[in-house]
Amino acid sequence: MTEEMVPKQFAISLVCLALAGAFDNHFWRLVVLYVHHQLWILLVPTSGVVGLILQVVAMVGIMWIPMFANFNYRKRQGCIMVTGCDSGMGQATVVHFAQTNDDSKKGSFEKIFAACYNAQASKEYFEKTLTKDQLRHVLVVPLDVTDDKSCKDAAKTVQSWITNETSSKGLYGIVQYHGVPFFGPACYMPVEMYERQLQVNFLGFVRIVQNFMPIMKKRSMTPGRIIFTGTGGGPCSPCPPLLSAYMSSKFAAESFVHSLRAECYMTRNEISCVVINPGFVKPTMLVEKGIELTDKMWKICEDKQGSTVAKDEYGELANHFTKYSSLQPGTHVSEVTKAAEHALLSNVPRTSYKVGIDSKLAPFVGMMPTGMREKIAIHGIYGILSPAGTVKGYRV
Repeated sequence: MTEEMVPKQFAISLVCLALAGAFDNHFWRLVVLYVHHQLWILLVPTSGVVGLILQVVAMVGIMWIPMFANFNYRKRQGCIMVTGCDSGMGQATVVHFAQTNDDSKKGSFEKIFAACYNAQASKEYFEKTLTKDQLRHVLVVPLDVTDDKSCKDAAKTVQSWITNETSSKGLYGIVQYHGVPFFGPACYMPVEMYERQLQVNFLGFVRIVQNFMPIMKKRSMTPGRIIFTGTGGGPCSPCPPLLSAYMSSKFAAESFVHSLRAECYMTRNEISCVVINPGFVKPTMLVEKGIELTDKMWKICEDKQGSTVAKDEYGELANHFTKYSSLQPGTHVSEVTKAAEHALLSNVPRTSYKVGIDSKLAPFVGMMPTGMREKIAIHGIYGILSPAGTVKGYRV
């Protein structure tokens, strides 16, 4: 490599790094990486050790450099509401924001509305976990996302607080974590359990948007943020056995968000709609709730069919799924909180946040040919790729 080539190499790498910094999307960064490699071959046909080191450093930088627009977060302002605060992700997010509020550099949310199904239990938890000074930032709001009246009452509570605080800048963002984890066989799971899952995981989002969007439109700062919780790799996720109800509700939610995002853009509402797609997250109450709901499902199936045929046919498969859920290491709930903070406060939020290695890999599996995709999905939970080993008595 000649000395004249070094400036040329630096120039190529710097240009590509600048391009990569304009994107927060791995696909476009891979495109930039490919362009970088092709320019290197075209303009620098020979390269020594220094050139090779420079190329490797540039390639790592292209994939890891932060998006330029997001080097600095916005200051916290206005109010936010977090749903599903009874446990897990919602609870952790409220605690994080309450504990880090009132920072001269980060700013401060005027109020954190913690919307909970069991408001009394959640209030007691926050009183034990937070100091008095931190607790003054939090207002627990009763909310059942499956009930129209409950959603309207919660919206009135939020609007009333904002109205009474004459200096309030309004409702800046909503982070939605509410969800239920039913699983069971598609040909036996009671229709009412499908309906319940759709009511919480999909129509719950619709009710929140329709009741709180008018409040968000009155805010005095722009843009606003509405954050939803999807699953795994989003629309490209493979659908494993026993999760037909859960995945159906999440796919419906993803479609809703995509359409809502386009509508907000076209009507100049200046509200960014974001989906957080977590893989297995721990600690949460999803495994415990899943076991409880599965026992309830077998009882309903037995009452309807007059026999235990559903449990006889799928019982061991369901038990294996529960075992897999317990053994799966999962991603710590704090990683979801970090994604929510980025989505709320970054200058340019992503449209989707994949949290956890399983979530990041899911879209790649989802884009594979159908037969291969379904095989990997089966083996990931019930076969050789599962931490619970291979299920007995079923074809894998």
